[in-house]
Amino acid sequence: LAAMQKRAAETAGDFPLREIATLLWALEKMGVKNPDADLVEAMQRRATATADEFMPQEIVNLISALAAVGVTNLDAGFLEAIQQRVRATARDFKAHTVVSLMSALAKMDTPPEAALVKAMLRRAWATAKDFKPQDVEALMSTL
Repeated sequence: LAAMQKRAAETAGDFPLREIATLLWALEKMGVKNPDADLVEAMQRRATATADEFMPQEIVNLISALAAVGVTNLDAGFLEAIQQRVRATARDFKAHTVVSLMSALAKMDTPPEAALVKAMLRRAWATAKDFKPQDVEALMSTL
């Protein structure tokens, strides 16, 4: 497993967007908490470089996968790039992706910027009719 994490870190620049989160979810399914630091750093660099290509669900998948494997201290450049992309695509977030993103971000050591929270709250308001009771509770618990 250590060798595969090392190889993934070495080839991170070749990872397609979706595969970044898929790799992290695979590690989580294998019970890996706190994966190799070089791997996490490389995956964050790759995501930062391609952040302007991420769609809302891909952003949610990535942040949720990082949280699932115990990564709570995000690289500042990665966090800024993802937050910019969230703001740019906020109108495309569905009710469940708003909740999922805010829930994943709530697990991070660095709180999201106020502009991101504001954009997601505006989107939550716009999609409120699509919220299930558990979505309301989950979103409220992140604030």
